[in-house]
Amino acid sequence: MTLRHYLSFLSAAFLIMAMYIAGNAVGFFVEPITMELGFTRSAFSLYISLSTLTGVFVLPLIGQFLPKFGAKRLLIGGGLWVSLGFVWLAFATRLWQFYLGGIFLGLFMMPITMFLAILLINNWFTAKKGLMMGLLNASGGLAGAIVSMIMPTFLDNFGWRMGYFLIAGLFALLTVPNALFMLVENPGTIGLNAYGDELAARNQNNQPIHDLSITYEDAKKMKPFYILFIGIFLSAFGGGMMQHLPAHFSGMSFTSGQVGTLFSLIMAGMIIANISVGAINDKIDSTITLTVVVVCMVIALFFLANTRSFLALSIVMFILAFGLGGPAVLTPLIVSEVFGIGDYPRIWSILGMAPSIGMSISGPLWGAVYDVTGSYAIGMYAMMGLAIIYGICYLFALKRGPLKRPLNVTGF
Repeated sequence: MTLRHYLSFLSAAFLIMAMYIAGNAVGFFVEPITMELGFTRSAFSLYISLSTLTGVFVLPLIGQFLPKFGAKRLLIGGGLWVSLGFVWLAFATRLWQFYLGGIFLGLFMMPITMFLAILLINNWFTAKKGLMMGLLNASGGLAGAIVSMIMPTFLDNFGWRMGYFLIAGLFALLTVPNALFMLVENPGTIGLNAYGDELAARNQNNQPIHDLSITYEDAKKMKPFYILFIGIFLSAFGGGMMQHLPAHFSGMSFTSGQVGTLFSLIMAGMIIANISVGAINDKIDSTITLTVVVVCMVIALFFLANTRSFLALSIVMFILAFGLGGPAVLTPLIVSEVFGIGDYPRIWSILGMAPSIGMSISGPLWGAVYDVTGSYAIGMYAMMGLAIIYGICYLFALKRGPLKRPLNVTGF
């Protein structure tokens, strides 16, 4: 592995850090903004949903036109655009202004963070892809843990408006210089190969994996494509819950420092979870790794809904980290395992819409659960069932995927 491979991983890691900082910090703004401006939590959370929903419609376009515009120009323009979006939110006083800001952010937030980062890992690494994907998400967990420790105290001392300015500055710092000095979309453009290309990946019949990759047009005709989309959609409901965890902990009369500590424990746990899930997935069957992730999610949700002890919750946060962080690592790997990597960008540009849709719906739903019942417990019980369902969807795609049987494209 050359220095350029390490730099490309670091470039992708900075993009994930930017996404985690922006995404995880949002949860700390729910309580102070709704209390100061008089919004309901469900109404306020809708701005986050508008942001992710906007990304749903933009992502397929990015997947189609990225070869024409190039990753560098996309990242420079998108990084500045999103940073200005957070500046806009710092001056917002009405709901419609938050909603407009959410749409503004959504145009480039996902395309220049998660989408580009996953694309870089797929372009630059063939061997140890699971480990690299795990390390990628772990870097985001590290950034999220640091921000989670800082943000509650920062908001208490300087207010939520200055909090948005802080996010804007950090986002610009992690994206614009990255595009100017580090980002290289494809190793072939500078005379290099993806790490592991010299060891051609082969299936059980000794056929190269690339030879068995499914085209985007064929994938759309297959049941596993749609079943996997549903599973990815449901797995994102956990991300919607994360937006409300700080408010959930605050409702238990914990101090802002304790709330920040609990949230940072999730982020720290994700560092371990993401690396472990990626490394384990490289060594054993994906179905076993997936089963462990789902079981961790169900166990953590049960105790989260029934426990008010700070010490017990501190332990639960590490279990929850595997349940929440696992899908972020496994999903791109499972997509490539089911359909191959020959037409991965276009396939992922569609399947990658599913978590955005799930996040856009789940955020307000979690807020509505609290508004109606005064607690998040019912939502946590429902999420236990959804976790099992999404696990079944993933397993169906893995077992019935086109690369698991003789290639025979049929209509849906």
